[in-house]
Parts: sequence; structure tokens; C-alpha cells
Amino acid sequence: MLRKLLSITLALIMVVTAFSGCAIASQPSQAESTPADSNTPSKGQTAGADTTELNQKLGEEINIVFIVKSMQMPFFLSMIEGAEAAAKLLPNVNIKCVGPETPYSVEEQIQIIEQAITDGADAVICTPADSTAIVPAVEKCKAAGVLFATPNTKAYSDDVLTYTGVQNVEVGYTLGKALAEKLGGKGNVVLFDGKAGNSTGEERTEGYKQAFAEYPDIKLLDVQPGDWNRELGMSIMENWLQKYDKIDGCASIAKDMTMGALEAAKAAGRLEEITFVTFDVDNDVFEAIRAGEIYCTGDQGEKSQAATAIMSVYLALNGYNVAKVQSLPLSIVTVDDLDKYIS
Repeated sequence: MLRKLLSITLALIMVVTAFSGCAIASQPSQAESTPADSNTPSKGQTAGADTTELNQKLGEEINIVFIVKSMQMPFFLSMIEGAEAAAKLLPNVNIKCVGPETPYSVEEQIQIIEQAITDGADAVICTPADSTAIVPAVEKCKAAGVLFATPNTKAYSDDVLTYTGVQNVEVGYTLGKALAEKLGGKGNVVLFDGKAGNSTGEERTEGYKQAFAEYPDIKLLDVQPGDWNRELGMSIMENWLQKYDKIDGCASIAKDMTMGALEAAKAAGRLEEITFVTFDVDNDVFEAIRAGEIYCTGDQGEKSQAATAIMSVYLALNGYNVAKVQSLPLSIVTVDDLDKYIS
């Protein structure tokens, strides 16, 4: 993991002169001065700082607050691990990682952001629980000269420094195609959505629907929001199993709902008839794939999303321009890929 994060660090710092169109804009030389983009406010700094000024900034402490959606979910704890590991690779970076006491409470996230501004944070990095409701907090950060970045989940605001993560429409589309092909292009399918207002769920669901629309004999029976919750996923699946005599495939935008649905299918004795596809990786998912209960899942590299956001605000605070969107690769994991993940 350290090697992977170090690679990210070197890539972000060393390619600033080569990837102005897709990663980070070039550093101005001592002989020229280029105004900073309007989307990178940073305590009065500009992207036109010369080498001497940049070196002086590198000696200052940088305070970053990293906010996840939930401190109870392993996925977000993994993101925190990635953020903390990246921060250790950088000089003079202090990082505070926190989340709402109530999982997915955007109101609590906003309170944390307001406190970060009061405490003098240089940057806030947040996975918004609600992509629209978080916008006033983004605007407060801009007014205070505090950078705001979003790994994993977008905020619907032009004032965000950068989004780092997979393209979520592509996630749903790729998984939907995998399920449709596994079913031979025909069958009855149900789909777990996420939570209303969250960009990741909305975009993955849209991607799934786009994929299924390409197969005339794939019938999407129902779409229900499972709120990223295992218990709710089990309850919804129980209802589906009672309502529909034939379910060939179950798609999901996140793995916790799938794990609940698996329990319901097992209890009803209908596990064998249903092909499951899901998203995100952990030991529960790997075991289910090895057992043949889940056909495939997607890996979005949550540690890398967090690490890339840390590196991005660090560079922006030291005078570099950062791309508004930094897309990270999506990997599809089947039983043939498990050896890469399980040692």
C-alpha cells in the first residue's frame, strides 16, 4: 500500500509539466507569472509563484480536515487509511479525519466543515452525504479561502477544487453489461439504488439503466433505494422474492445491500436462480465471489481516491493548478481475479 501511495505522490509531483490537460497544470518558471485558476483559492496564493516562494510555502504547516460519510462503514475507514498514509508522505501536513456520528448525516458534515473553517483549516476534503445539500458549506469554504475537494462523491458546485474518483455512470454501465452478458442477454433483473441526493448512487443507477436498455430481453422489474444498508437490502429483497416468481439477476450500486440480499435469497431457497453483481471490495465480497454467490464486483480504489485528493490540495496550496476532475480507473473483479486481492 505504501508503495502504491508513493507512486501516486511521485506521479502527481513529477508530471506537473506534462499533464496540464488531464491531471495538473505546469508550474510557472521564475521568468513568467500565470494567474491561478478561479477554482483554486488558497489563502491568497497564486499559481504564478516563483521557485523561491514555493519553497517558502513548502516550509509552512498545512492543516487538512478529511470528512467521510460514516465512521461505522469499513469502506470509509479504508478511505481514511489512504488519506492518513498520503499525508505522512508530505512535509508539514497535519490531517484530522472525522465523520458524522449519524451515518450519512449531511447536517453533521456541514457542522464539521463550519468548525474546520473556524479552526483555520487550509483545506477540507469531504465525501458529501448529499451532493446538493453540501453546496452552502462549499460556498462558506470559498468565502473563507479554504480549499474544498471531493473524493468518491461529487458536490454539485463549481467551487470545488477537484473531484477524485471513478466515473460512476461508467461503473453502473460496466457492471450492468457484465450482468446482462452473464444472463445471455435475457432475464428479469432487480436493482438496488443508493440514497436520494447522492451523486454516486444516482450516476451508477443511470449507468445500469443505460446498459440494460441495450438488451431488449432484459426486463428491469424494480429499482429500490437501499440506503447503502445491509438490513434494508435484506428487507427489500424479501419483498421482491415474494412479489416476483422469477428473478434472474440482482444488481447493486454498493456491496452492503447485496450482502443483505444474499441472506434473503438463501433463506428463501432461491439463491441458485439469481446472479448477483455489486460494487466495492472487502473480505465478505471476496468470500461470496469464491463461493459462487456473487458473479462480480467493481473495485474503485478508495484509498487512492483519498490519497489523490490529499496530494491535490497540497499542490494547490503550494501554487499549482489542479484539474477539476481526476478520473481513477475502475476494475472488475471475478473469481479469476481473487488471487490479486487475497494473499
